[in-house]
Amino acid sequence: MVRSASGSRSLALPRSRRRAAFAIALFGLAALAGPTCVLGAQALPAGFTYETLVDGPLASATAMAFAPDGRLFLTERETGNIRVFENGQLRAAPWATVAVTNHGSWSEAGLLGIAVDPDFLNNHYLYVFHTINNENVIARLQEVAGQGANYTVLTPPGAISAIPYHNSGPLVFGWDGTLYAQTGDSFSTTAPQDLQSWNGKVLRFEVPNLTVPANNPFPGNPVYSLGHRNGFGLSIHPVTGELFQTENGGALMDEVNRIVPGGNYGWPQVEGQEITPDPSLVDPLAWYQPTTALTGGAFYDGQNYPAQYQYNWFFTDYNFNHLRAMTLDSTGQNVLGDTLFHDQPGAGYGVAMGPDGNLWYLTNDGGGYGADEIGRYVHSNEPMPSVHMMSTSQRAIGGSVTIGVHAHNGDLAIAWLSWSRFSSPVPTPIGNQWVPIDAVLPPLLVTADDRAYLGISVPNNPSVSNQAMFVQAAAFTPATGLVAPTNPGKTILH
Repeated sequence: MVRSASGSRSLALPRSRRRAAFAIALFGLAALAGPTCVLGAQALPAGFTYETLVDGPLASATAMAFAPDGRLFLTERETGNIRVFENGQLRAAPWATVAVTNHGSWSEAGLLGIAVDPDFLNNHYLYVFHTINNENVIARLQEVAGQGANYTVLTPPGAISAIPYHNSGPLVFGWDGTLYAQTGDSFSTTAPQDLQSWNGKVLRFEVPNLTVPANNPFPGNPVYSLGHRNGFGLSIHPVTGELFQTENGGALMDEVNRIVPGGNYGWPQVEGQEITPDPSLVDPLAWYQPTTALTGGAFYDGQNYPAQYQYNWFFTDYNFNHLRAMTLDSTGQNVLGDTLFHDQPGAGYGVAMGPDGNLWYLTNDGGGYGADEIGRYVHSNEPMPSVHMMSTSQRAIGGSVTIGVHAHNGDLAIAWLSWSRFSSPVPTPIGNQWVPIDAVLPPLLVTADDRAYLGISVPNNPSVSNQAMFVQAAAFTPATGLVAPTNPGKTILH
């Protein structure tokens, strides 16, 4: 089903959402400082459509991560289920279930974060952040025969305190294959500034066993940055490789932060804009007042959207379900613009860059801490057929890349790779060829989602670091006998 911004859903938030505003303001996500219902939804920019992919059977989803074969893994906070969306539908049975302590539908405890290992094609590892009893843990699972198995807790006992709120949980991999984890302050007034505490921090680990990287800013310590309250979004900049974060403030301001190694972001002494600058603290890139409860985010790094959105950071909020697009300069250190991209009824939880070249979205019509809907933003400029390529979990070298083809259901697609691209198109009997053929990939059958994906392992060869890899495909339609080439795709290997 496709739903545009002017779809038929009610434009007012359900009563249950309004009743929960007080509880959220007191205990969890940033305080509601504005109206608690949306009077009207803002239309999407010209050419964009929002597609609803799942609406209903998903329960309290808080995070998502793509595998190299195009599957989307999702966390259900309350149930502890790890769900899989593939071939255009949500698989009925969970991929795995982990034990959780969730404290009910309006808490922030439970299964909170997920990340797919960049080398998933070979080691089949996936990592989760979840609450059990009085602690948060980071655990590893391994796929065996299509299901999650070999559950292993990797964090020391009691290392990350847990209460019903301020647990955080986002996980994301960096270019170098290290794993970043965001933890909440667990309502402690001292933990965020205490280097011996893992709460109120961004942590950084080597995988698969969560050892401390030798180049962490505090030797022998997993703490990468400190002074955080409750962050819900971690993203890697596609050009600089730096880490970005959304941070929920108290009653004053929410923050967008560029995370620097060893940086102190000031909580609980400072939130948002400093009145008197302190050189020992890192200022936010942007702040929002009144607070809107910023949640997940992702950088756009594809070819389907107009050029103005390339490398924009898209992030959402819980209070009003606003999806914002932030433009940064080439260094990622200065904000050039910040616009409201879409305004829907309900609450927003997460955004992810998809292997099909589009942004994917987690939302819920009625609030509660967790999504029941998966959506996707597509643009009319996307050619048909088309191809897209991206690194799995931000790391290609020593990891993998995903080839995504968008064509008609039932088409057979053949893709090929090259280290170069023709300066001008080469006419062929099936259309223009842009990419020389260095390697032909196995054929792909396009499914009911009009998409097909192929994961490819990339050897751990540093000599190709920062080199471009190109891909093109041809789609064969059996019903007509026609063959059509796609656009050229490109990714930079890190």
